[in-house]
Amino acid sequence: MTIPTVGDVVVLTELDSEPQLLVTVVDGADDEVTGILLADLAEETIQRLEATAGDRQRRRKLTTAIRRAEDLMTFRVPVGELRQRDQPTTQGRDSLMGGNR
Repeated sequence: MTIPTVGDVVVLTELDSEPQLLVTVVDGADDEVTGILLADLAEETIQRLEATAGDRQRRRKLTTAIRRAEDLMTFRVPVGELRQRDQPTTQGRDSLMGGNR
């Protein structure tokens, strides 16, 4: 897998439930990303992510704001334990919440 960018939503393949992770930091030198589980985000935050559909720059800015503002557990994951989702990361709610996977 190529290294994702900030704002991408990826799937954690090493867990049975394959939870989705919003990438908040990319460490290309160590081939790792840090992210927040989508399931841990508030509905309002999910709606704000949806509003960035098709706009990668706004998605990156929002992701940076989420990383700074939200008091959520983050996960550092090797890129080898991730896979891209079937849908582009800047699509709407079905894509964010797992529909149309």
